[in-house]
Amino acid sequence: MNLTAYSWSVPYRIAAMVLLVSTSVAVRATHATTTVPLRAGETFVLAVHNVAAAKPGSGGNLAQGDYESIVDVTDVNNDAVSLNMKIEAKDASGNPLHLSIDRRVLRNDIAGARLQILGFHTDDPATISGTTALGPSIAIASELRTLGHATYSVRNYNSQVTSSGTLTRAESGTVPFIVLINGRRVTLAAISVTGQLRYGDKIRPWALYILDDAQHPLTLQYSFGSVGSSIPFVPEFTRRIVRIDFPANQETAMEDSLSKLCRVEIPGIYFDFDEATLNPKSMKSLGDVAHVLERQPDWKVRIEGHTDNIGGDRYNDDLSARRATTVKMALVERLRIPQSRLASAGFGARKPVESNETLEGRARNRRVELVRDCKGVAKPQ
Repeated sequence: MNLTAYSWSVPYRIAAMVLLVSTSVAVRATHATTTVPLRAGETFVLAVHNVAAAKPGSGGNLAQGDYESIVDVTDVNNDAVSLNMKIEAKDASGNPLHLSIDRRVLRNDIAGARLQILGFHTDDPATISGTTALGPSIAIASELRTLGHATYSVRNYNSQVTSSGTLTRAESGTVPFIVLINGRRVTLAAISVTGQLRYGDKIRPWALYILDDAQHPLTLQYSFGSVGSSIPFVPEFTRRIVRIDFPANQETAMEDSLSKLCRVEIPGIYFDFDEATLNPKSMKSLGDVAHVLERQPDWKVRIEGHTDNIGGDRYNDDLSARRATTVKMALVERLRIPQSRLASAGFGARKPVESNETLEGRARNRRVELVRDCKGVAKPQ
């Protein structure tokens, strides 16, 4: 459900949701603080669930159902943060959407702008002065932290109407928020806020989870409900960060897990939407796998593909098997690992690591694992 890097062309106006961040993200793990510096090459994976489906043929050209989008950090400097978002999904008529949209957010706006634009549109300029897309600006986040409430304005897209109102903390303290950081499950400290926001004569409820960092209030999740509904509400739309991958040497961690546990999830693997085509971004992680296997010439491994439970068993079994085979052949054909050392298998939705009842659970169940043949081999103590 991920993306490949190729030349994107969009013959009509299309909109897509994206996320922006500032200079670094302080990640509070359960027992320690983990810093994830923002730099070129870093990737944010956003899982989206849209049940506010447009009618087929309505011309909305908005992605529907469950899908993922990828935000790449392309530049970080003293003036601005630049990102590129890519998405593959389907619109209300079932037609494929292929998007690539750039955005540049000014430092001054990251510090104090009062308006957040959540989505990037193909018709938008790269820089929209006076706005952020990282959630509340530092100034708004400071008010939420010290006062417990703050005035707030938001647009789903730049061309749409502004919703305004007051965000109020739903909890006096922080709440846990789980994200995969380079394939490792990490618990972040988040501020939970809600608000009834008005646009025109309509009001709809919103809820956001914001990273509890005074300088970098990253939007971890947002959702909104139907017009006129109260809080708590059933979301019509939810977008959540489920993975953060950044340039790092993963070889040691993978080798250690394969040595001790005989199994490891491969971080940084991206596929096209509902396809088995690898995004070239995946080659960095596959190169790490190849280096591990080169250092351990006696190891034989199986590549296992896994999916969520959306769709039938036959479809998911086939998709997971094809993705596992694609990874295997990339290791053989591009990285020269002997095919005799590799096997592949697809397990569909039969081996979930989390519940498929949640957006983040389904996202984490879509994965590729590497399993070492440890039969008859004594594991290190």
